[in-house]
Amino acid sequence: MSPSPLKKRRVRPCHVDGCKKWAQKGNTCYTHGAPVRRCCVEGCHKYAQTGHVCIMHGANKKKSGAKPKQCNYEGCTNLAQKGGVCIKHGAK
Repeated sequence: MSPSPLKKRRVRPCHVDGCKKWAQKGNTCYTHGAPVRRCCVEGCHKYAQTGHVCIMHGANKKKSGAKPKQCNYEGCTNLAQKGGVCIKHGAK
């Protein structure tokens, strides 16, 4: 049995005249209006990964759809980064 060929992703150029970037959703590139997901934490302007937050605020790229967890330190409301604690309480 021969291996199945890999499915190729269909990539299209942006529909704006003169633009050579690749289109995202809505047939336009990010520069010309394609939607961009931003982190939902107030004051943060980074790109969201999973769970509507950026990596700094607890997104885990390995588990899609994983919700960010809070720091295990008593009274702390920061999001855990590594080992169940935030950077302030020892995550490296």
